[in-house]
Amino acid sequence: MVSDDSPFDDVSADRDYLRVLLTAVCVVAVVLATATLPILSPGGTQSPMESLVPLPQENPFGEAGGTSTGGSGGQLGALNPGSQTSVGGSLDGGDSPYQSQNTEPHFTVTSSEPAYWRTGAYETYTGTGWDGRSDPQAYEGAMAVDGMADTTVDYEVRLARSATSLPTVWRPKSVSRENVMVTEYGAVTSERPLPPGTTYSATSVTPPDDPEVLQTSGRDYPDEIESRYTGVPASTSAQVGPFTDRLTEDSDSPYETAVTIEQWLEANKNYSLNVSQPPEDDVASEFIFQMDEGYCEYFATSMTVMLRSQDIPARYVVGYSTGEQTGQNRYTVRGMNAHAWVEVYFEGVGWVQFDPTPGQERLEGEQQAMQNNSQEYSAAESGSPDEEFAVGTPTGATPTEETATGGDGQQSQNDESEGTETGVDGTGDSDGPSDSGDGQTVSQSGEFVVELNRTATPGAAVAATVTRNGAPVEGADVSFNGKPVGTTGPDGTVSGTVPYDEELTIAVDAPGDEASLTAPSVPRDSGRSFAVAGPQAQQSTNASYELNTTASVSLTGEQVTGGEVTVTATVDGVPVRDGDVLVDGEQVATTDRQGRATVTLLTQPGNVSVAVERDAVSGNTTVSLEQLSIATSPTLPLALPVAGQTVNATMGGEPVTNATVAVGGEPTARTGANGHTTVGLPLASSATVSVSKYGQTATTTVGGLFVNAAGVLAVLGVFLGGTVVGARRRNVTPGTLLDWMRAAHELAVSTLVGLAVVFDDLLGRFRTRLERTVTALRDLLAGRRSPGALLDALRAWLDVRLSAAEDAASEAVAAVSASESSENDGTPAARVTIREAWTRFLTHVSLRRYWTRTPGEIATHAIERDGLPPAAVRTVRDAFRAVEYGQRDPQEHVAPVEDAIRTIEAAAGSQQPDEAGDTDDATEGRP
Repeated sequence: MVSDDSPFDDVSADRDYLRVLLTAVCVVAVVLATATLPILSPGGTQSPMESLVPLPQENPFGEAGGTSTGGSGGQLGALNPGSQTSVGGSLDGGDSPYQSQNTEPHFTVTSSEPAYWRTGAYETYTGTGWDGRSDPQAYEGAMAVDGMADTTVDYEVRLARSATSLPTVWRPKSVSRENVMVTEYGAVTSERPLPPGTTYSATSVTPPDDPEVLQTSGRDYPDEIESRYTGVPASTSAQVGPFTDRLTEDSDSPYETAVTIEQWLEANKNYSLNVSQPPEDDVASEFIFQMDEGYCEYFATSMTVMLRSQDIPARYVVGYSTGEQTGQNRYTVRGMNAHAWVEVYFEGVGWVQFDPTPGQERLEGEQQAMQNNSQEYSAAESGSPDEEFAVGTPTGATPTEETATGGDGQQSQNDESEGTETGVDGTGDSDGPSDSGDGQTVSQSGEFVVELNRTATPGAAVAATVTRNGAPVEGADVSFNGKPVGTTGPDGTVSGTVPYDEELTIAVDAPGDEASLTAPSVPRDSGRSFAVAGPQAQQSTNASYELNTTASVSLTGEQVTGGEVTVTATVDGVPVRDGDVLVDGEQVATTDRQGRATVTLLTQPGNVSVAVERDAVSGNTTVSLEQLSIATSPTLPLALPVAGQTVNATMGGEPVTNATVAVGGEPTARTGANGHTTVGLPLASSATVSVSKYGQTATTTVGGLFVNAAGVLAVLGVFLGGTVVGARRRNVTPGTLLDWMRAAHELAVSTLVGLAVVFDDLLGRFRTRLERTVTALRDLLAGRRSPGALLDALRAWLDVRLSAAEDAASEAVAAVSASESSENDGTPAARVTIREAWTRFLTHVSLRRYWTRTPGEIATHAIERDGLPPAAVRTVRDAFRAVEYGQRDPQEHVAPVEDAIRTIEAAAGSQQPDEAGDTDDATEGRP
């Protein structure tokens, strides 16, 4: 038999053919491991074999935390957009995250409102893509928010994938992470990729998307914005510019231009991920003039370029659409939700989101992708101002009627403002006549005709053209409601502003003619088309028309107690300028040239009336200021002192985020994105819990804490009393319980120590076996051992291991049998006697590290190597096993063990020192 210490001894050299065979086997094993480990590795992780391959130390995410130049994110998705991105491609390419149908989550969001989750924006259009190089600045607290604010959104994000750009709602105001940066485009980035599982909370302020507010914005852009976000390559402008000029010739404001372009793209281009014609030179031109279908990158790029051709600032934005609502205020955002859209700059408002991609078709594609994976999917989104679309029934949400823009049966975004114009600059201020709108004609007789270039609306700039017998009348004095507005020029035209009266009277005094021409105003028109014909005279001498004096009043901002809101007043889209703004009948402000004014709402809950008045024009709206409410519930079945209490803050049934929570008047926490938080109760009979926000404080009292605690103690007392009574009936004494606890403690300690010893021993044995195996293989390859001898040694070693395993199994069976047949009377003194006898026996055993061996191995060594009496050794071994492992009655083993240990000590005393055997192990490690 080959010894355990050297299983490969006495092997001689033999033939070399086996060397080649073993080498081939090793190569095959390496190849199989390389192919198999990546398959077994979790998705998105690096296999162990890959980790051994040195890689370049360049930043794989690009300059701004995304893909390198020319990429689109690839498998990383829109969480790593990069400083440059190409646009478009075929489905076969598979390199664009924006045409991915991957249903794996990229992150989850708990948010007070649904939104698009923005990760990056781009400034420069290159023809085949976008460039957004910038110098990010370190985040140092709350970010400045420019422009008009609408609502505040609080949200918490948990990443499921690595990311270098943190998804945020536009416009981010604060984020709860350090060591992040902010780009000049408002993206929050990280120099190092954040790992999956990263969480953060953030607060954003959304810009208004009310069409009535956007309609009043003109073209007085900041110089920096206009110079940076209106440029396109000359070749692109030469093609796209004239086409967009014709398309938007009837649009009188930047908002109407944006809506017109968006509607045209949605109506004339189909949504498809399988693009058969990838871009070559100019993505926008090819998509507009040559392609019939595309996905979000094509739509967003084309709309941005078309807007810029009209000198309207716009930029290309990437991130994720809303995703699926999978719980109350919770959204799961997947790879297939990666998306691109447009942000348009409006004077006095800021950057506003527009999504020209057909939303309904996109959601249906996402729904089909989920169904292909046998999963249900429902989602609802708001892509552009006054636009909504949905599939399925979103969880925890009310289905909304599908409304969208476009010419394919979808309804318009702003029916209320159709057929109205506000002058050449979109605001109603005009230095000359406007050439847009449906021409209207008023006349006194067949001799004089007065023609207006648009529907007369209070505050609107109109051009009145006076003709006689078809020829323009020059030098005629024209007045509106008795107020002179000017004298007609060679073309018979004069411009003026419609007064804020109930009707308009136009008086014309022609040169050398005493006659005057008086006619009522023109009514509001109800229809409008993209192409508007030139003015056509209309006889209306027998008609009587009144001006529309009902103003539309809208509020932008958080409509809460003490909230600051922007009031916008318009009549058919025309701003009501210099109007008095009244809050509950008290004048608090005056509207500006855009019909806007900023006011502060009342601090008390209830209905508040906000009105705007100027002369005969007036309008009002009612704001319901909700009452702040608080509800609490214990984290345990009962509210107890020093226990946790969950606080829920709501207002009008909606969660209130970031509200201050106080216990006993001391602020202790703030509510999260779902309006919840948990606080600890004091050691008192009751506690006052309050939440505060928007100038309101809601309070509740959690009482009966000591009563609840007393009830719990009473129940525990009854339980313990019942336990004691039951124990006495079964003769269980405190001493017995103490013994049980001591035994359990000893068992736990011995188990842990045993596991540690076994692990250390196994590790040592493995290392030894590995070293010996390597040595044997080295000797084989060097010719110092033959294959036959090596196999014989291996076979002998296996025989030894199998024999040892059989012995261990037999001992285990014996231990179990002894355990099942024993009755422990719990006699501590007898157990101590057995343990002392075992310790005395070990002093005569010459085994190194005996604590790593089993009782059977120790006894075998004592008999075979130390020559101790076999019968006495077996008696001590069996007694120790039965008491320590089999829980046998130690008392019945005391007498035989005492006799056996005396026999062993007598035999050991009669032996010579050199007869102990294994002299190297004779004394080391003894107690």
